[in-house]
Amino acid sequence: MKKILQCALIFAICLITFNSSAQNRYLEEVFTGVTVESNVKYAENFTVITGAPVLENLLMDVYTPDGDTEDMRPLIILGHAGSYLPKGLNTLPFGNKVDSSLVEMCTQFAKRGWVAVSMNYRLGWNPVAPTQEERAGTIMNAVYRSMQDARTCVRFFQEDAANANVYKVDTTKITVGGSNTGGYMALAAAYLDKVEEMNLFKFRDSDGNSFINQAVTGGFYGEGGMTGVNNHSNPGHSSEIQLVLNFGGAIGDTSWMEAGDIPVVGFHGVQDVTTPYKTAVVIVLATGQPIVEVSGAHDFVRYANTLGLNQVFIEAGFDDPYTLKAQSHTPYEGLFPFPGLADGLEPWAWYDSSDVNTDHETPGATGFGSRANPYATKEKALAFIDTMMGYFCPRAVVALNLGAWPLGIERTSSPEFLHIYPNPVTSSVFIESSSDDPILSIELYNMLGQLVRRDPAINAARYRFERDDIPSGFYLLNVTLKNRKVVKKIMFK
Repeated sequence: MKKILQCALIFAICLITFNSSAQNRYLEEVFTGVTVESNVKYAENFTVITGAPVLENLLMDVYTPDGDTEDMRPLIILGHAGSYLPKGLNTLPFGNKVDSSLVEMCTQFAKRGWVAVSMNYRLGWNPVAPTQEERAGTIMNAVYRSMQDARTCVRFFQEDAANANVYKVDTTKITVGGSNTGGYMALAAAYLDKVEEMNLFKFRDSDGNSFINQAVTGGFYGEGGMTGVNNHSNPGHSSEIQLVLNFGGAIGDTSWMEAGDIPVVGFHGVQDVTTPYKTAVVIVLATGQPIVEVSGAHDFVRYANTLGLNQVFIEAGFDDPYTLKAQSHTPYEGLFPFPGLADGLEPWAWYDSSDVNTDHETPGATGFGSRANPYATKEKALAFIDTMMGYFCPRAVVALNLGAWPLGIERTSSPEFLHIYPNPVTSSVFIESSSDDPILSIELYNMLGQLVRRDPAINAARYRFERDDIPSGFYLLNVTLKNRKVVKKIMFK
């Protein structure tokens, strides 16, 4: 797994102060124009989409803010949806790097000062195979190849930064993400890096062999493999990433995740008909045939919280409207579920109404949706993207230590304006503001990021927080003042 310095070290004092400020790069759109460099070749490798391996140029579109003078910019690489089949062949009105949601999100990221990439990756598997073993084996190889491609794309920017530095990327602040199938790619790129993780029973054939033969397909980072099947591009550079963003995808198994791995943010339709929100066997949508068991955002974000991967988000103590909306549906930090059947599949996307695979037959269909989600509209999709950007960007700022927050983060070990005592706590903890900032509300989170209690509408300079029946252990006390926020770790004896 990707080992990084514990995110908690960024907040080692476990105390964070938030002050309001003006417009903030990385959080808000601070640029009006965006340049798109289309069909940039980041590598070449062999695809099996036509059967026998054929060398394919791997292309991406790069979005950058116009007029930017910053020379160390965060990078986000996004992969498209499409069931690992080409658009059209997949009987869907989406499936490449110019899908509506990726174009819109990359544009919005660039306007916020990021370098944003929409990448194509290798496709191909056999959804009509007669046996579940063959279907599972071919889809796992498709996920594996896309993982290699995502890491190869990262190395392209590492190589550029070390040489011509055309894109002016800070290679210590890289996010990989994706929609649906692209989410599978991103999660594998974030967490899959051990042979034993591919040897679970569900990833082996009837002879007990792993579906992934690295002697043929190559290693986790594209190295090795058989000549004419795998081509190692951009060698000699790091493939490491620091954050993963998933919207609608799943992880092959949560055991791929380990303590010390990178944080994750997940958006998912609770009633997604293609990829489970929790853990279940994925099916071929057209036939209903089973493929392989995977875990959606509910389960992998919950496990990320258990492992402490999202501790940096918890300690930030977000209480913005997007966070509160997410918390109304789930206690797990980093997870934003979208309930309702109409919002199950890609509610953040809309499609070309002239595409033959756009739904025109379902009563009430808008002409902007797929058959799996016939009620999509551009207006609705843009509203969902607004929510996703509003929830994700602040978390990216703290995870990548971008030095912005509404906001502007000031870290102090002993703020003079606030006193919290005693600590450890037996029965009550007192919170006193020594400035003109009254205490507005208090929230208590456990170390899994679950909200334990909220005391709202306080509006006082001194407050006594009663323990009541809260169990012993460590917690995060999130104190909202009039002009700032403080998060402090406390212990109940």
